[in-house]
Amino acid sequence: MKAPRRLYLFLLAVVILTVLWIFTIPSVLPEEIRESYLNYFNIVRALTIIVFGALALEFVASFITRRLKHLGRELYLVRNVILVIGYVVLGLMLLAVFEVTGVSAVAGATVSGLVLGLGLQPILANLFAGLIILGTGFLRPGTEVKISGGLPLSAVTFPAYKMFSRDEFMPTLRGVVVEVGLLHTKILSDSGEIVKIPNNMAFSSSVVMEEKEEPKTVRVRYEFPVQYDPDVVLAKLKEAVSRDFRDFRAYVEEQSDKNYYIVLVLATTPPNAKIRDCRSRLLEQIIKVHRELAGIDGSGKAS
Repeated sequence: MKAPRRLYLFLLAVVILTVLWIFTIPSVLPEEIRESYLNYFNIVRALTIIVFGALALEFVASFITRRLKHLGRELYLVRNVILVIGYVVLGLMLLAVFEVTGVSAVAGATVSGLVLGLGLQPILANLFAGLIILGTGFLRPGTEVKISGGLPLSAVTFPAYKMFSRDEFMPTLRGVVVEVGLLHTKILSDSGEIVKIPNNMAFSSSVVMEEKEEPKTVRVRYEFPVQYDPDVVLAKLKEAVSRDFRDFRAYVEEQSDKNYYIVLVLATTPPNAKIRDCRSRLLEQIIKVHRELAGIDGSGKAS
């Protein structure tokens, strides 16, 4: 909804509430009608709390957005936590207006809670999962994550041995957390699309977070023709890869078919390095070794 439209709706609500409050003044309405009107005036009080409470929360959210821009994506986390607290306070104020005590609220919620809980189970599951995510902060905006388990994604087409640079095989969403909301978590995928994951799925699925501070081990599998001497291949790989990576290891892992065998290359990444970038550089070095052994120069012609 655009800002001018919001403003017009708010002004209309204020005018209506003002008129309803004016009706409580003696001599505005006949006394009998005014007394009957005051019996239902708690509804007007509740509407007033909702309208002005929503306005106050909107103002606070806008203020946070303007003042805390330096936090980057963490801004949405702070804003959503404050909005949750604000809505809880509004709910408690509404209960106080209708003089609902804790005992009566629990008694009334026994039956109605069962009915509403069954009907709103998906929404409540996402809401409470969102509250836990916001409270614990285990998913923060700006964090690079891989989410798997329950996602409606299909796996890569087999055969698996053709996936030289993959050491895992599962339907996965990889991207950066943009915002954690009350019902959905927004993730910017590597393909540039915004994906909204239900909070319940994000909370119950397997989440892998990429921490850049610690060194990690990169694994790459690559096929070489059986005509290539494995000792020569491993020596060439060690010479090429050890320039950029430390703790380099290479193994002849298995034979994929009669004409190829697979070499497994393990290397430790430098600190504060991204795994995908290091895997890409490692695969580049392996391809160059393959081309060198095949006698192919940089132009793609046999030397």
